[in-house]
Amino acid sequence: MADPEATKGKLALGPPSSGPFLLTGAGGWFGTTALHVFEQTHGPEALRQRVIAFASRRRLIDFGSPHGPVQALDLRELLDVPNPSGLLHLAFLTRDRVAEEGQAVYVATNRAITAQVEALLKANPTMPVVTTSSGAAAALDGAKPDLEGNPYATLKQEEEALLRREARNTMAVVFRVYAASGRFMRGANRFALGDFILQALSGQRLHIQSVSPVERSYVHVGTMMDLAWSLLLKPDSVGFQAMDACTDHLTLLELANRISQRVGLPEPEHSIDSSLAPSVYGGDSKAFLRKLKERGIMPLDLDEQIEDTLQGLAIMVNDKDVA
Repeated sequence: MADPEATKGKLALGPPSSGPFLLTGAGGWFGTTALHVFEQTHGPEALRQRVIAFASRRRLIDFGSPHGPVQALDLRELLDVPNPSGLLHLAFLTRDRVAEEGQAVYVATNRAITAQVEALLKANPTMPVVTTSSGAAAALDGAKPDLEGNPYATLKQEEEALLRREARNTMAVVFRVYAASGRFMRGANRFALGDFILQALSGQRLHIQSVSPVERSYVHVGTMMDLAWSLLLKPDSVGFQAMDACTDHLTLLELANRISQRVGLPEPEHSIDSSLAPSVYGGDSKAFLRKLKERGIMPLDLDEQIEDTLQGLAIMVNDKDVA
């Protein structure tokens, strides 16, 4: 099967004397995808020579490359790299970690990550940066911070504010993600798409629990990382940009139907009452689609997104690594 993330017309990396690109959060879903996309685009040697990966501790990051894993450094070593060419910042404890870590530790850990990034940006004020935020942060736009009730969104807002301040002399781009697709998905059963695919892989008829209609906006993580690397290789003009990272808006019933058709299952079971108000978690795709077009990047259609996610989760199921 051809790699659906491969695209044409890629930008050159620049001279070997250029500084490295820094990638935080290399061990997570988005970070692992970023490594995979860079290798697919520029080759295994370029990845290992031009990208320095960082994680919560020094470890090897395995992203299924035939050329082997990539060594990640401890995030606390971020400031030790001289003259970086750009930063792809993907390190952050997700909202599900609040219960696991406790609120105080959760807040302190994420603020420590943001402080590392702030120090790096102050030391390299013209270095371009791309990062991901969340649709949850959009819900707090114009509202008072709510660290107690919504620590994840509040801390994401804090990080966005930092980038807005530091974008005086460089490009800073924030992608707000609502729902995502693609290989390397972690904790798949926490997401509707992942849960549906896990049900399908086990041969179960898909079941939708919600009684109210549910609508979500999706982005393929590989497409988003493709755009992120493109922006770092050839930055836009100086300034801050925030955009909803999404290409497809649909109901979960539509999504479940597409997956069922793909694997040859009956129509999904559900008790959705269309008279109820829908639960909508989505954004405006226009700016993101426009940026993809500017960069010559063709987004995957929904069926391709499902296929890529399915293939990735099938490997994880076989390896017993879907938690």
